[in-house]
Amino acid sequence: MQSEKLQSFKTYFPDWIVVAALRTIHNLFGKHWIPFQRLFHINDLTISHPYTSKQRVGRFELYLYSTYIPCVVLVVLSVLRGDSLHSKLHSAQVSLLGLLFSVSAVSVFTDLLKCWIGNHRPDFIARCGPSFETPIDTLVDLSVCTMPMGKKHLYDGLRSTPSGHSSMAFAGLLFLTLWIFNQFAFLSRVRHRAALVIVGSLPVLAATYIAISRTQDYRHHFFDVAFGSSLGIVFAWFSYWKYRV
Repeated sequence: MQSEKLQSFKTYFPDWIVVAALRTIHNLFGKHWIPFQRLFHINDLTISHPYTSKQRVGRFELYLYSTYIPCVVLVVLSVLRGDSLHSKLHSAQVSLLGLLFSVSAVSVFTDLLKCWIGNHRPDFIARCGPSFETPIDTLVDLSVCTMPMGKKHLYDGLRSTPSGHSSMAFAGLLFLTLWIFNQFAFLSRVRHRAALVIVGSLPVLAATYIAISRTQDYRHHFFDVAFGSSLGIVFAWFSYWKYRV
């Protein structure tokens, strides 16, 4: 039994290294990369929305809902459903690995795309604070910005596409939904199937709310949310297929 546990861990040890590397890149470097600096009009109404200081789903809440809570759910259900200690530990490890790979990989990929695209957030003009002599109907660069919130917020205003909240939410919560449907065979059940499908789909509903909230806070355009959500769906499907228990 002990040798089986050790062998199971050794099998997935390289995957854990990859996940750890992805988390390190995202947490330590992703937010410090300088995005492409696109020209803009100061009278562009699509980027003239007010800056919202209190977000409906902040950074901590995003990690809580898309990663921490799903991790707890996966571990608890794996332990409750396993036949033996080895099967419980194996299911918990592979399920956690799948979830963490999904959210970690999509986070790094989203960070790269944000910097390569360099699209302006809906509240970019508020972050820029253009000087009074800045001409309208003329393409200008960041040199006209007085940066009332600081350079960090100004550069973050260039990270609109795609939405990181949307990609991470769907990467984690859609993976959880797929895992639940597979483990409990909701679609093959005859009794209460509709109710079970609704319950199993609640994580996806939560991901949808997180994504839409980004447009309500004027952090992202609708295209950013759709793009980010699509990325999250792709990574969730791939990770689920790769680490399916």
